[in-house]
Amino acid sequence: MESTESNELLSACCTRESLLIRLKDGEDCDAWWEFHEIYGRLIFGYSLHYEISHAEAEDIVQEVCIKVFRQIIRFDYSPERGRFRGWLKTITRNAVIDYLRRKQTRRKTSQEYRTQFEERLEAELDRDDRIWRLEWEKAVYETALDRVRKRVGEDTFRVFHRYVLDDQSAAEVSEETTLDANAIYAVKNRMLKYIRQEVTSILDGERGEP
Repeated sequence: MESTESNELLSACCTRESLLIRLKDGEDCDAWWEFHEIYGRLIFGYSLHYEISHAEAEDIVQEVCIKVFRQIIRFDYSPERGRFRGWLKTITRNAVIDYLRRKQTRRKTSQEYRTQFEERLEAELDRDDRIWRLEWEKAVYETALDRVRKRVGEDTFRVFHRYVLDDQSAAEVSEETTLDANAIYAVKNRMLKYIRQEVTSILDGERGEP
């Protein structure tokens, strides 16, 4: 996908207040499913940057989800006081640090080595604002793409994937699918429209809501 299109799709940055309100209702299973669908990707992707395996990252996702479930009722949404994602990042970052500390303890490393490891980890995590932001954008895009895939079906999605994501020419895609160039362009435009709609359904605009 062209960079300008990708940037446009990911330009919104604020969490929907409506989802936060629904999360505070512990009985809203759909809200928690939506939280895991979107933010589980973010937590998982972030964790992988710190020498954590896929299986371990899944454990961290579950651990963070449990902590959010227990603490969300005390979270006070206010743009002036900080976004939900900042609060979630603190929980996730602490979970990653704690997990790696426990991992080192299980290996029975010396106290000196453990101290050096924690100092190195703290220094590395100084740069995690960028990592968190990039994983957030990735989570939003992947969630939107998955939703659109279910919406349009595999045949249409395959055309979009070949032409836009795999960067094949219209002629190449046409040979595989029997669609002409105009039909392929129409699929691309329709898919991008749907993706934008899904991104909007996940996020607020850049200003957020009080």
